[in-house]
Amino acid sequence: MKKIIIIGGYGNGTVAQSTIEDINKEKNKFEILGYLNDFEEQPINGIPIIGKVNKDTVDKFRIYNDVFFYYSLISIKFNYKFLTKLYSLELPLDKFPTLVHPTAVISNNAKIGFGCCINPFVSVGPNVVIGNHVQIYGQALIGHGASLGDFVYVANNACIGAEVSLFEGSYLGTNCSIREFVEVGKWSIVGMGSVVLNNIPDLTKFAGNPAKFIGQN
Repeated sequence: MKKIIIIGGYGNGTVAQSTIEDINKEKNKFEILGYLNDFEEQPINGIPIIGKVNKDTVDKFRIYNDVFFYYSLISIKFNYKFLTKLYSLELPLDKFPTLVHPTAVISNNAKIGFGCCINPFVSVGPNVVIGNHVQIYGQALIGHGASLGDFVYVANNACIGAEVSLFEGSYLGTNCSIREFVEVGKWSIVGMGSVVLNNIPDLTKFAGNPAKFIGQN
């Protein structure tokens, strides 16, 4: 059984905890050792805080071959600003297992990187390529041949059409829809409920039906 430490806390961290617990209902794959969190001291959903998010703390655990990490500090709030902290930990990618909820449907022809969390009732079509540290929330649909770069965040019920390209760090809000063959640029934001019919440039915010430019990110 792999031991896992969740880096983060309430929010994305607790979603990962829930997914791990559901995975373990079918087969005990992970033991959650605790959270690394800079602000909380009390246990989070029954899981203890075992240290701060820094290299010194991580170094205490990295020496064990059976200890792995999940990095949850990826969201519209942190955006690309969290990367410095992640890289400062100096953890190799193979220390970040991907978490796949038992109810998710993943094509055998899809490719998924390290440190991802794929949550309940997600559907991932054939020939989809998913990068590292990608979060896909409940009931999202990823059409065939789509490409999701590193650090992409797909909120619940988002619908991504066939052959869509989501570049590094792009954020898709709840219930948004992306037409097939569209590109969504790096670290851009698509607002909840938006319908995207055309390419979105890097570092921009789009919202509405059809989605329109509302600002820089």
